[in-house]
Amino acid sequence: MTSTIVNGRSKSVRQLLHDAAAKAEKEGDPWGKHNIPNIPAERIIRHVYNAETRLWSTDETIVKIEQTPFTHGAMRFCYRMKMMAQAPNSRLPNRFHSYGWKHASNYVAKAYMKDGEIDVSKDAKLAVQNDITLQHESQYWAEKFNSSTPPKSILFIQAYAIEFPDRPGCPWMPIERFISGTGSYGAGFVKHNTNSGFVDQDLSRITPQLFSAHSFYASEGDRLVVDIQGVGDLYTDPQVLSSDYRFGDGDLGPRGMALFFKTFLHSSASRAMGIPFFPLSKTEAMPKITQRRDDDKAQDIPEGDDEEFKAQFAKMDSNRNLRKSVMPQKFSNNEENRTMRTSNITNQHSLSASFQISMKSSIHAVPRLKDASEVEAVAICLERSHDDFAYDEISIDHQVSDEANATNNNTRDEGMRSLNRRRTVVRHVSAPMSLSELTMKNLGRVHYQLAVLHGIGRFQDEMPEKGEDDPTHDAFAVLFHLSYAAALRCAPACLAIARVQAGLDTVVSNLITAIVPVNFEAAKVLLQRTMESISASSKPKAAAGCLLLQIYNDEEKLSDEQGSLNNMVKAQIITETLQLMEDVDEELREKDRYASAHFSSNSQSGGLNNDVFVGDRVEANYNMEGAYYPGVVIDRFDDECSVQVRYDDDESTEKVKREDMRLIVASNATETNLGGPLSDNEIFGGNGETDDKMLLQAYDLKAELAHLKEKTGDLTTASRLYGEAAEGAIADGKMNAATEWSLKAENLEG
Repeated sequence: MTSTIVNGRSKSVRQLLHDAAAKAEKEGDPWGKHNIPNIPAERIIRHVYNAETRLWSTDETIVKIEQTPFTHGAMRFCYRMKMMAQAPNSRLPNRFHSYGWKHASNYVAKAYMKDGEIDVSKDAKLAVQNDITLQHESQYWAEKFNSSTPPKSILFIQAYAIEFPDRPGCPWMPIERFISGTGSYGAGFVKHNTNSGFVDQDLSRITPQLFSAHSFYASEGDRLVVDIQGVGDLYTDPQVLSSDYRFGDGDLGPRGMALFFKTFLHSSASRAMGIPFFPLSKTEAMPKITQRRDDDKAQDIPEGDDEEFKAQFAKMDSNRNLRKSVMPQKFSNNEENRTMRTSNITNQHSLSASFQISMKSSIHAVPRLKDASEVEAVAICLERSHDDFAYDEISIDHQVSDEANATNNNTRDEGMRSLNRRRTVVRHVSAPMSLSELTMKNLGRVHYQLAVLHGIGRFQDEMPEKGEDDPTHDAFAVLFHLSYAAALRCAPACLAIARVQAGLDTVVSNLITAIVPVNFEAAKVLLQRTMESISASSKPKAAAGCLLLQIYNDEEKLSDEQGSLNNMVKAQIITETLQLMEDVDEELREKDRYASAHFSSNSQSGGLNNDVFVGDRVEANYNMEGAYYPGVVIDRFDDECSVQVRYDDDESTEKVKREDMRLIVASNATETNLGGPLSDNEIFGGNGETDDKMLLQAYDLKAELAHLKEKTGDLTTASRLYGEAAEGAIADGKMNAATEWSLKAENLEG
């Protein structure tokens, strides 16, 4: 049993439940006046989710539920209900009324609605499953949190999905225990944070924020639980952010995680729990007043007040709609398109011209920085981006402090004093949380998304008063987070900085070109780093290969040096880039296949269908031994609810029941078209210009590699590559190039 020390005594999660039950019993039944025991009983099937195995189990019991909802929100009806913990021995409906309903537990049942009626569609059932999954996932990470000796233990109210098999359409509803009253702080129902960066400043409790941060590191950056709300330390209706956007429209993925860490205050309590420090730029680290919309303000509910409960339910339902965007409303419909970013790359010829102009110039544009300290701060960021960063808390604290000093040598404001206070050594209650390779990868994605959010003007309210020509966002904050992401080998971040150092723009920010000097050697290092990145998507890696090859070609033209070593380097770059292009095509095919099999356009559920189809990657319980091994589904048997799996390790096959396997979802498969937030292309204006736009076609690369092979005397390979290049050019309508390469292939064959 998990417990923690509160006010000098141990208080367990079980004790939290006991206290709540005792208080409810003492106060009497808040729904006694509604005569729910007199309502006819109904049989239900209860569906229970296991967050660890990601599997569902079922049982049956009976409920008494109001026929008419007592309130509703924008998306759901809400019903009062009582439920028996276990089904009675007799299954005769006319006997259901005889059991002790006055002492049965109170539940709130919520039903998705459509055209004023209960929605019984498949999509509505998926939405209910998603709600239950969120609640159980959150409790799973709450248990991990409680085992780390936090200031207070927490609990998510246990939720179930119930199905009414005797009603038309067999509707599903999510249910959970009704909670009322006030917590130990004297407050009623309070929302502590949201999935878009809001943090309650009225009550300012530490525990909810600690839990959200802890869930990220405990899950190796794969999950972050937000929308923490409830009474005291009993929470409900959370949102889980994931690395693969699997939890519906409210799952903003790494961008939502970035919004959380932008406002998370690292404290002595988080240090004591071993939660790593998340670095922020100097301006971000300053104390800020969180801007809140009216619907985000914490609300207290007097105990047992139906009218207040109705108001809060409406707010919770409204909040579900707000979960869908990382953009404040004033930006999402911006007629001036201020968030649009464009690249100066249109084709390889303009790129080459840009390089030649930059490289021939002995004096590059001077970055617009105020003083030497700002130049030093930029230099620190650029140096960091070239090296693997060791996430050790003490060095991070010193590094962040040094960077803040570099940008503000002459002043010591309260923000810096606060930062230094947070560096004070405190006693660790828990061992520092380890940072695995997966955690580092996900941290890189979070830093990159924070850079993107700065670049699109997400934090304009934090910019000082400005005139017409003043910057629209904090360029240094963009570079700061890009550098951390690059140090963590995030491919899009490495590519963004490399483009700027190569004299090009980046869609992430149209301002950092003014503070980052051109440096082609540094750009080459970052482009190679991009190609070696552990990032999931191959597209930025392939784009980096094209850009790196172009730099070598332009250097060669300017220096008139064509040494064998340079040719070997170019041949290696081309070979790797061609493979990456093939990987991009395969990833796009897998994304389309997954979308057609698992995606539904229904906005309530986020569209994610966790059923298993041929071609899906799964982890299956091999031979029912309890060990799960990866494989691919090669056949499915609908009547028997089972599939045929071929395992990766030895290609053996096995017939496995669906409840004995877990779906593996590639992270690139779920972006944007499966409930994820806007892609970079969409968030930067949807004009097709992105950093990962490939400057060369595969047939261009094959023709150039053929030329290099021809020079080394490998005529057979050169002929084959010229032939493949010609085929690709014909498919793209480039007939002149196709004719030239076909003739070369024939001549080399002869």
